[in-house]
Amino acid sequence: MFCLLEEVPNTVMAVVSNTEVRGTRLTTLVSNADGQMIARQAEAAGLSISAYLRDRALGIEPDAAEQAALRQVDTLIDRIESNLDSAVAELSAVMARMAAT
Repeated sequence: MFCLLEEVPNTVMAVVSNTEVRGTRLTTLVSNADGQMIARQAEAAGLSISAYLRDRALGIEPDAAEQAALRQVDTLIDRIESNLDSAVAELSAVMARMAAT
């Protein structure tokens, strides 16, 4: 793994709070498999890859209650998608029957 620490001059810096500014970029090279795993874990945690890696590197543990709530939302969204797919299929079938008559 390769890591590069650099100051980022003349760029828009993310303001984190009234006193903290993010202006240092870390560049890390990882394998394809590691990159995909990191992306999946970040998505599962409901974070951007940057936020996920920053939290892990700083030892910030994910909030269990927040993760449980996100999983519930994901489950509800999956159910809504499934219901919508069924409704679209039924509507298509009805329209096909109507067109045939």
